Amino acid sequence: MITVLLGFATSLVYGFADFFGALSSRKLKPLFVTLFSGLGGLVFLLVMSPIFGLPANPDAIFWGALAGLGSAIAVTALYASLAIGPISILSPLGAVMSALIPMFFGVLFKSEQFTTVGWLALLGIVVAVGLVGFVPSDDVRLPSAKGLLLGLTAGTFIGLILIFINQAPTTSGLTSVVVMRAVSAATIGLFVLISFLINKNVSRSEFSLGHKIWLMVAITGILDSSANVFFLFAMRNGSLTVVSVLTALYPLGTLILARIFLKEKIAKVQLAGVLLALSCSALLASGI
Repeated sequence: MITVLLGFATSLVYGFADFFGALSSRKLKPLFVTLFSGLGGLVFLLVMSPIFGLPANPDAIFWGALAGLGSAIAVTALYASLAIGPISILSPLGAVMSALIPMFFGVLFKSEQFTTVGWLALLGIVVAVGLVGFVPSDDVRLPSAKGLLLGLTAGTFIGLILIFINQAPTTSGLTSVVVMRAVSAATIGLFVLISFLINKNVSRSEFSLGHKIWLMVAITGILDSSANVFFLFAMRNGSLTVVSVLTALYPLGTLILARIFLKEKIAKVQLAGVLLALSCSALLASGI
């Protein structure tokens, strides 16, 4: 029960972070949003570390560093795939992939087992991920080979990040996620610096957009880091497979805030996905 609740909370908060990140990216370059929200999230985790602990555990540092490199690759591939489009196909494709990778790992290498009804619930949530992540659009073209490759790469690395964080010792506090955020921010920061030195096309006006944009960037980082913490403790209380599948429902959080703040309509297929996700999550929470 606790695992399902924490897993569901992880997906919602990740989705909330994506919503504010998307709004920020309308005014500021997405790469800058990723960089500065990552730094803000890192500061947030460091502030929270006295509560949850930050031991210098070598294993946690190792797996956190791998997760950080994976995060930099995942974010780059994700933005690139969505830029190519169509988003209506590539977004849910990446989300489903991010659920399947940890699911297979949990079954094959961690010997996680479920009842028949449990498997049906998990598969139902995977289907729901695709439905919720679907973005209705008049653009019905099929994705290019490059778009598919980038979308699959993003989903794969997101799934690998979940596996890496899961490998950290349960007694390592926030060490793995703090290292992950630090390595990811450093990697993306290096990329931004190199791009600036090569192209020199960054205008100072991009950094003087007003406090509202930077507040949204900060909120993005805090929510994203909060989701990291939810995910960490969800896995420590239960199954990697269950938590990773629930985490892949992150488009649900974005959908909810878009409906509340932007008055965007929820498509019937998305509503069907929400209802399917809630029903299957209830089955998992029942302890099957």
